[in-house]
Parts: sequence; C-alpha cells; structure tokens
Amino acid sequence: KSSLDWSRYLPADAAASTVSVVISEHIVAQLMRDAGLPVAHGALVRSVDEAANMAAGKDVLWAIKGISPALPHRAAAGLVALDVPSDQAAAVHRRFEARAAELGVTLEGTYLQEMVRGGKELLVSAFRDPVFGVMVTCGVGGNLAEYMDDVALARAPLDEAGALALLQRLRIMQTPTGALSPAALAHAARYVAQISALAATAPWQRFTLEINPLKCADNGAIAVDGLLVLDDARHAAAAT
Repeated sequence: KSSLDWSRYLPADAAASTVSVVISEHIVAQLMRDAGLPVAHGALVRSVDEAANMAAGKDVLWAIKGISPALPHRAAAGLVALDVPSDQAAAVHRRFEARAAELGVTLEGTYLQEMVRGGKELLVSAFRDPVFGVMVTCGVGGNLAEYMDDVALARAPLDEAGALALLQRLRIMQTPTGALSPAALAHAARYVAQISALAATAPWQRFTLEINPLKCADNGAIAVDGLLVLDDARHAAAAT
C-alpha cells in the first residue's frame, strides 16, 4: 500500500457526489510530485497580477491552460495557449477569463507551466476494471493519441521489466520515427512502472488517471499534463 493520502487531493464535496468528479490538473500534478514522479514545473494562478508575477523576469516560454472541472477538453474550448512569452502571460490569463465568461463557466484560475522541449510523447493511463482490477495502458501521446490505434494494456502494478515489455508491444516503437532511444525507453519504462504502482493503490472503484503527454528523452521522462476522473468517489472504501 502507498503512504499517499489520496483523500487530501479531493474536493470537499467529492464524497457526496453522484456524478463524475474531475480533479484539476494542478492538483493531479501535486499528487504526482508527492508520489515522487517528475512533473513539468507549473502553478495555478488566480488573477492577472499573479500571472504577471509568476512569469516576471523568466526567460522561458509557457503553456497556459484554463482550469475548470467543467472543461476537461480545454483546447477545444479555446483555453490552451502554447509558447507564450513571459511578458504575455498576464494578457493570456485575462483572455481566458473572458473566454470562460462567454462559455458560462467559472475558472479556478490558469495553470502556468514551463514548456518542455524535446523528447517523444507517450500517453500513459490507468483505470480500474471491474474484473481484472487496476490496468495500465500505454500509447502514442500528444495530438496523435486520438487518431492512432496503437495501445498496449497490462495489469498493474508492473515492475520496470514488465513496463519495458509493455512499451515494446507498441507498433510505433518499431518505426524509425517513433522508436525511443535505449536511454529514453529505459526512463519511460521506469515512469510507467511508477505510475502503475501508484494507480494500484488508488482507493476508488471506478477511476481514470491519464498522463498525456509523457515526454521521454535521453535525460529522463516527465509528465506535462495530467487528468484524474473519479466515476464514483462515494465508494472509495469498497475498492480497498
């Protein structure tokens, strides 16, 4: 069992919810950091001033994402901006507030995250199957995830050897453009094994934890985006 206290990452009203509960990205990122998993540096900002202060003086480009449980598909809603210079972060935050108002939803804030360059992208997810228990899947990440039917599935938890075997089942790993270098593949396998071990301790009957993309390079693997959906948070104890 993990020492992670999963309950501290839930909204206060989650235990009474009868519908799916979407855990916001900044909370998922903190959960993963607490579990020892590398996550791209970022933070939630709740105002134009906070956005300006966080970005001030930093010679980096930002990914900025609107945070609202009502909008799990933020790019389609116009609430994702990439490669944003620091001096434009506040303006993007203001624009996202206006866009959310148009959509009739309330933003918790915007998530400012330093862009991660290089590496190849994987999608890693975990869910609880009613028959087989917690399963972990791997596939092509990023924008290609919805268009390529190339997914491998195994029961969690996996050790690094099992995670490596899972990744090597992907067709894209056999192509010159999609294959990871030996070093990147080793980092990816370690990350998948860690995710599978973490997910195996999740207390909910029905949940989905998704990392998309996981950036994999010779110097390591790092999560760029995370999503956690609880289909029935009220029955956590029944799964443990």
